[in-house]
Parts: sequence; C-alpha cells; structure tokens
Amino acid sequence: MRLNSLQLINFRNYDNLHLNFEKNINLLVGKNGQGKTNIVEAIYMLSFGKSFRTNKDREIIKFGCENLYIGGNYLKNSSTGLIEVAIGKNNKKGIKVNKIHIHKIQELLGNLNVVIFSPEDLKLVKDGPRERRAFIDKEISQIMPKYYNYLINYNKILIQRNKTLKNKIVDANLLSVYDESLANYGAYIYILRRDFIKKISKISSNMHKKLTGNNEELLITYKNQINLSDDDTVENARKKLLKRLEENREHDIETRTTKYGIHKDDLNIFINDLDVKLYGSQGQQRTVSISLKLSEIELIKQEVNENPVLILDDVFSELDETRQKLLVKNLGDVQMFITSAELAHKRIFNESDTSIFYIDKGKVINMEDGGN
Repeated sequence: MRLNSLQLINFRNYDNLHLNFEKNINLLVGKNGQGKTNIVEAIYMLSFGKSFRTNKDREIIKFGCENLYIGGNYLKNSSTGLIEVAIGKNNKKGIKVNKIHIHKIQELLGNLNVVIFSPEDLKLVKDGPRERRAFIDKEISQIMPKYYNYLINYNKILIQRNKTLKNKIVDANLLSVYDESLANYGAYIYILRRDFIKKISKISSNMHKKLTGNNEELLITYKNQINLSDDDTVENARKKLLKRLEENREHDIETRTTKYGIHKDDLNIFINDLDVKLYGSQGQQRTVSISLKLSEIELIKQEVNENPVLILDDVFSELDETRQKLLVKNLGDVQMFITSAELAHKRIFNESDTSIFYIDKGKVINMEDGGN
C-alpha cells in the first residue's frame, strides 16, 4: 500500500500544492512552523476524514479562503484509487472515494490504511486510559470499519443516558431502554477489543524482544469491568454488561454519571511482570510505545495483506540515536512520511530509497526534480 501523489488547495499554508511520491521514504525537512506537519495532516485526513490536530475543520482552511481540497492517489492490492476531501462554506464536508460520494466515515475507513507515530504516542504508556482507548479504537476501526459504527452509536446512547441521570426526576423506564442499547453495542465492542488486544499483545511481545535483545518480556492484557474471559461470546458479554448497569443504577443516579461500560476500559502493560506504567523507566515506556506502534503496522499487514502508510511526525527529535535506528530497522518495506527539522536524520535511511522535500513558508522543493 502506498500513496502515489497528494494535491492540496487552500489547506493550511498551502495555496496549490502537488507532490508525487516515488520512493518508500519521504523526508519532509524544514524549520518549525513552515508546513511539514500540514502535509502529513492532509495524508491522515485521506485515511480518517478528519485531522489529528484539531476537531474544527474551519482551522485547516487557509486564512482568507472559504474552502479547501485534499486529493490523494493511492495503490492498494495492485489497484489504484483516489480519495478526495473537500470542505466548503459553513464547514460543509464532502468526501469521495473513486469519484463516488460517501455518506458515512466507515465507508472511508480501510481504503488507505495510515498509522501515525508522533511525540504524543511516546506518552501512550504513562498517559491516562483515554489515550490508550483512543489507540485501540482507531486501529480496530481501520481494520473493521463496522466497529466505528458500534462506537459512534454507543457514545451517542451514553451521552443520552448521562443527560437523563442529571434530571431532577430520573425516568427509570428510559434508563432501561438505554441500558439495553448500551449492553448491545458494548458487547460487540468488548469482544472486538478483546480479540484485538490478544493479537497486538502477541505481536508486540515478539517485537519488544527484538528491541531489547531478549532482555524484557512484554505482556499486554485487556482491563475491563465485566471480567470478560477469552471464551465469552457476544451474548455473554451483553448479559454481563446489562447486569452490571442494572446493579449500579442507584449509584449512577446518585453520581449522575455512568460508571460501568467500554468507556472506562484500559490496558494492563507489564515488563517482566512489573507494571510499566508505575515502575518502568522513561526509556522502557518509550520502547514499549515503539513496540506498540510497530505491532500496529504488523497487525494491519496481517489483516489486509499489505503494509499501511506510516507517518513519523517529529518522532526522531524525541528519541536517542539507538532507538531511532531500532525503529527504522524494524519497519521493513513500509512507505514512510517523516517530518524533521534535522536534515542529519537522512543518514538513518537508505539513500537510494529516500526522497527529500525541503519546506519553507509553504513552498516545497523536491531535491530530485528541483521543486514543485
């Protein structure tokens, strides 16, 4: 899987930019604030339909303009495709896949698989459960777009249930309806998360051994509230979750929020039987984060039979040279887009398979063809 070209019109600080990507490694070099991350942000939007930097589409439209366009030609399973994202007046967004309008984000997910690794991901281990749930949700959604639909529906019902809990007089019949729906969607999410984490744990354990010279044993397990076993079916999970919601209803009414559910899940992460979130050094936590990201790439490859496109957004500035080399060594034949303020980072990559783009004030120069 690879992105062959990218066109941006009125996106951030770009008026009209067209880039071709002919090599696996694309190094985007420039000082801070020149537009490096804007390019990888656009690539991310081709995969997910939204930015990883803001929830407000208005912010990504070039100042003084009313609309924007992102277009990307890609290759997947020996077939070419085109994804287009347009945002017009009143922030109205339209997305096309191969010239056909899509109506739901789940129709976009999985067309162009993208994995992003940023400095924030290096905090994945020591940050709170919300960040780890986001990691899980994003990756399952790429592999299985229907999961995204389950998640959207679950979160809508959760918001409605919490609003009901805040009423002076709580409608018990309405809560029962919400509980049934939360249990239905939550059960599917529980099972899909459980199976995903089992796979990612096995891959990341092997990956971590490589990164640490077999000195550390990494174990990742699913931390959930209904004691879900490896043998539980969707129906068993539904019954367990519904029972927990009903048993805790009085407490929820008192606290005016929903205590139990998939919105409280987390990961247990151990190195040599010790909780790395509590006892791991910063170096160990960063190496675990690298293991997780590399596992993400490998799992997508296993599921869709192709490597995803990888974005490394200013990651090398946060890693020492040893971890830089370990990361690159384990990436294999993956198309990469790397942003960096340091041209010196090019020495880490195979020069014959690397394109270097210099970026300055929204202008991009490909050193192989002299400019764009």
